[in-house]
Amino acid sequence: MLIITKIQTKELKSMGRADTREYEDLAIPAMDFSSKKELVQEVIDAYDLGELTTLSHVSSPNVLKATVEKDNVAYHLSAKIHEE
Repeated sequence: MLIITKIQTKELKSMGRADTREYEDLAIPAMDFSSKKELVQEVIDAYDLGELTTLSHVSSPNVLKATVEKDNVAYHLSAKIHEE
């Protein structure tokens, strides 16, 4: 079982305070996913976060980072992955 924790979106804007939202942890079967892109898509679908626009390829295998867009607003999505 994969546990996705510290799920957070932060509005990408050039001026003013960014809107940040945190989400509950998400548990998903490990066998269902073979890539980070699929994991990010599962988080997006679970919380109705819009569309994936960019997936960040970070060096840590335990980190998810992406950019999503919903209602013409871009958000940075971040989360941590660990296996139980």
